[in-house]
Amino acid sequence: MRALIILVALLAFVPVASACDVCGCSIGGNYFGILPQFHKHFVGFRYSEQSFHSAHSRTAAQKGVYDSNEHFQTLDLIGRFYPVRRIQMLVLAPYHHFNRVDNGVETNSGGLGDISLMASYILLDSGDSLQHRWKHTLTFGGGVKLPTGRSNIKDNEGEVLLENMQPGSGSTDFMLSAAYTLRRGDWGLSSDVLGRLNTTNKNGYHFGNRISGSAKVFYLKNYRKMTLLPNVGLFADLSDASYEGNSKVIGTGGVIALSTLGLDLYFGKYSIGYTYQIPVYQHLGKGQIDSQNRWMATVNYNF
Repeated sequence: MRALIILVALLAFVPVASACDVCGCSIGGNYFGILPQFHKHFVGFRYSEQSFHSAHSRTAAQKGVYDSNEHFQTLDLIGRFYPVRRIQMLVLAPYHHFNRVDNGVETNSGGLGDISLMASYILLDSGDSLQHRWKHTLTFGGGVKLPTGRSNIKDNEGEVLLENMQPGSGSTDFMLSAAYTLRRGDWGLSSDVLGRLNTTNKNGYHFGNRISGSAKVFYLKNYRKMTLLPNVGLFADLSDASYEGNSKVIGTGGVIALSTLGLDLYFGKYSIGYTYQIPVYQHLGKGQIDSQNRWMATVNYNF
């Protein structure tokens, strides 16, 4: 599964577990990076990967002794549209493939995930103004994640897989976001924050609420008929613990910060991009989960 991002950072880590089975999580939300061509519609694909090592105790994790390894791959179909001038709509439909090896036992699952719909209002936009040296863009918005993905897949023995191995959460979740971009000449700064309020699914499982934020410095460079946009920054995510009924789920919740390094290329109506992320601080599942480096690649058609 190999395929070819204004900023909205969604969720980059959702640690989940059942009973004492602590394990890393798939992309429980979405990270968009720098979205191309602010004033244009676009459709595109994004492929992303991330991996985790998980231990059943913090002492074991500190010694580098892990009980399971998880690898998550996602192919997203992304679209942005402007129904009216100051309103932008963002749609994301993911397809997941998850792999987990626990004490030598391998488990695979996948399928269509939860579709996200977001709308943002452009409160401030001087990006096209010739009268201002400093260009500002400010948006506020919100959205909903619909339970379109399966959340009851079973293994070969008929047991329901862990929540983190399900393509969907089984819950309807709500999001609020804000994004700000400042640019002067070829240099710019983008920052954003997003929060998600999750509801309880029909199995009585409630993924922890979370808040994410990012900041990036970027540079615009025109080269022949192409525009290059290298960028560097920091992404952070804070998640509450998850609950199953009234019981807190062991090994869930935590905080992670990742440095980001990316490059986007724009040529004609097309754009491609690549982003690499390296954890610089993490305390996930009370120290029982170790997140590895992650990456994503995109291809978009702008119109």
